[in-house]
Amino acid sequence: MRRNILMTLAAVVVCGLAVTLFTQCNKDKEKNPEVNMLYYVSVSPDVLSVADVEINYLDATGAKQKEVLTDSTWRKPITTNTLPLTEGVWAKLTPKASIAEGNYQLRIQTVAGFAATLSDDTKAFEGWTNDNSEIITTAQNANEVAVWCAQSPTVAITIDKKGVSNQTHVDFGGNYSVEDLYLDLGCWFFCSVFSLDDYCGDCD
Repeated sequence: MRRNILMTLAAVVVCGLAVTLFTQCNKDKEKNPEVNMLYYVSVSPDVLSVADVEINYLDATGAKQKEVLTDSTWRKPITTNTLPLTEGVWAKLTPKASIAEGNYQLRIQTVAGFAATLSDDTKAFEGWTNDNSEIITTAQNANEVAVWCAQSPTVAITIDKKGVSNQTHVDFGGNYSVEDLYLDLGCWFFCSVFSLDDYCGDCD
């Protein structure tokens, strides 16, 4: 009888260890990534003098959010532990009711990017921007301002579980359905904007 009790106790201990190890292995397999979503919008000072700027973007759950731009630059970091996900950002530019004749220097840069530590501890990061981000357009009247405002670019990307990003489209209502071409951001620019020291050791 005593031997049977000891065998039973031993079996319970072994089973307990097995369950613990199995649970631990599952936890290791199910380790969540750490993802920093990054948005950035920059406009020339003249933009704020001729237009109201509303930033539309997706949060970590994919919900659409809005913020009013009050300065020439806007940054929005968002943290999540979920991949895949979709990022999207669009600056809605509404010309002001009264615009005097002038020589307005108009430029906008719209950026979506991310930096992630994946479930296997590898790091991934990428950034995308509108291809005309460095172009300055001169507008001299309200009509020219309106034409420029209507071309405000949308940048949207999908990020898969491996940290690979590709262009996509997000409909914010009023933004272009046909997207501009985007360029992969230079490593140095992306890192300087978001201070991603842990991800940018390989920048040239």
